[in-house]
This record gives sequence, C-alpha cells and structure tokens, in this order.
Amino acid sequence: MNLFFAIASLVVSVIALLLALRNRKRLKRYLGNTSIQLTTSLSDAQEGSDSGSSPGSHGQGERVLEQLLHEIQDCRKHIEHLRGEALTLAVLPACHPTRVALCEELRPRMAPITDKLTQVLFPNQLPYDELDWMYRMPERKFPYSLTFEEGMIMYQLISSNKLRSGYEIATAFGFSSFFIALALQLNAGKLTSVDAYIEEEKEDYLYEHSAAREHVEKLREIERAGDLSKLPPGLRFAREGAKLLGIEDVVSYQIGCSPEDIPAVVGDQVFDFAFIDGGHFGEQPVVDVQSILPSLNKDRFLMMFHDTQSEAVAKGVYSAVKLTGGEMFSIHTRNRLVAVAKGLDPQTIQECREITLRQYL
Repeated sequence: MNLFFAIASLVVSVIALLLALRNRKRLKRYLGNTSIQLTTSLSDAQEGSDSGSSPGSHGQGERVLEQLLHEIQDCRKHIEHLRGEALTLAVLPACHPTRVALCEELRPRMAPITDKLTQVLFPNQLPYDELDWMYRMPERKFPYSLTFEEGMIMYQLISSNKLRSGYEIATAFGFSSFFIALALQLNAGKLTSVDAYIEEEKEDYLYEHSAAREHVEKLREIERAGDLSKLPPGLRFAREGAKLLGIEDVVSYQIGCSPEDIPAVVGDQVFDFAFIDGGHFGEQPVVDVQSILPSLNKDRFLMMFHDTQSEAVAKGVYSAVKLTGGEMFSIHTRNRLVAVAKGLDPQTIQECREITLRQYL
C-alpha cells in the first residue's frame, strides 16, 4: 500500500505542476483526458491490492503499476512540451528593443539591491527568466515584492509619460519604490511611499486593521525617540537602498495607515502617479483608492495595481475606473499589473504590453 500512496503523491505533484503552466486551453484538454486515465489506473491498483494476494491479482497489480508508471512518464513529456511552447512564445517580447534597452539600463543599476535580496516565487511557480522573480528580505518570510519585469514596466510608463509626482501604498522593503523613484528622478519628480509595516511584523498578508493602527503608533513613538535601529527592517532597507541608488532626495518613506493617515501624510500634494499595492483583502483596495482620490490629478494620471488576480484588488481596479473615469489596461505580468489611466499616450501602455513575456497568454 505504501507504494500505491507514493505513486499517488507523485501523480498529484505532476498534476499540480501542469496546473501551474499558462497554456490554459491546451492544458485543460490534456488534463481532461489524463486525469481520467490516472484515476482509473489508481482505482484498478487499489482493487488489485484489496482482492488479495492470489497469483492472478498479483499479476494484474504489476500490469496496473506498469501502466501507471508509463502514464507518469507521458505526463512528464507533456509538461516539457507545454513549457517549451510557453517559452517559445516568450522569445519575441524578450528580444523587443525597448525591453532589451530597459534591461541594460536597470539590471546593473539595481544590482546593489537585488544582490541583498532573496529570489522567491509562490509554490508550483516557475520563472520565465531572471526578470520573472519576486524578492524578499533574507531574514523575513514575507512580504514579497513585485517582479523585476513589473518594476521595469512601471519605470517605463512613468518616464515615458513624464510623470512627476508619485504616491505608493505600501512600501514593504522598498523594491517597487526604487523603480518608481528612479523614473521620477528622470523627470525631476518626487515620490511619497507609505506603509504600516504590519505585513512584515506578522509575516502574513492578512491582519486586522486595528493591529496595523497599533503598530503604526508604536513605530511613530520609536521614530520620535530617535532609536532608528528599532525601526522595521523593511523601512531601514528602503532608506538604505535609496541612498545606494542616489534617490534619497526623490523618495520620502512615511509610516502610516490607509485611509486615516493619508491626508496628513500627503498634505497638499497633487499626484499624477499612484501605485496601489496595500492590503489585498476585504474592501481595503477600494478604500486605498478612495483615500488618494482627493490628491489625484483629475485630468492626467496613471494609477497602477498589482496582484489583480486577487478578488479584492480586482474590485479596487473597477472602483478606480468608476470613480476617476479612467481607462483600464491589463498588462499580463506574473502578478497581473493593471493600469487605470487618463490623459496619457495609450501607445506607451501598449508598448509595455508588447514587452511582457506573457503577452500572448
């Protein structure tokens, strides 16, 4: 029986890997046929085991196992085939002149940052290339950053549209803010980045808002006391990284909660760029949108969302479209960046779609 359980576990792992692939239509057709075959084989194997140890049943069990091993090998071949197909689709955007130029500009510039971080993906995910990794601080399990490709796309959109005043919720350990601030620096702009650092404290993306508020008050007391060594590692990493990149005068890192702290934090600033990447649960993304609207340029702006595969974030996107009258553009990155924009050149967004490795998926 242990052998059957081991084989069953291997089959489940194979199917999980298949589900992680992006070629959905072909994958669904294949899974429809394969899962039936594997289920039948496992059922036959179980019946053979339960029927006793007679010579006939023993021979039948061996045949079933042989068939099952053959089907597992067939699964592996299909996995490699589908992954090869997906990578083939990524060749054209990978060679796009704009993507190549951005890589040559930003990879060496960001090397002092990425060298200090740990590459990470969620379970059952595989990277397309070196730009397709997310990052985390080595001493923390969470939070994760956006991918390098996603940061590169925001950099391109900000710089090419000459945006000059940026807002971000939330900072985490500063990875996204580095791309935003580097782009704003080209346009003589500024960035305000806000976080409660509660995800880092709990090493989880789910938390009570009351806990975030308490944490903010604790951090502000530490900051007032001047004991900077006790500030969150993410905040310290962000500020040190900004100095390494020469953007410490471009970005201001603030401790605060959305929505209640945002008016005081942003003051009378008017933003033409906003990155909404705070809490991914409940109504928090909608609240994050609403909290920055009074400070958003009504005629010309770019609002970016990350992790729009989350239902809560998707609701935030549609609330932004409704409340601002902006147009929505989905960019097929690993974590599904979405832009809500008004008054910008749509060709700049289209070009960013063309340089993403998943543009055809």
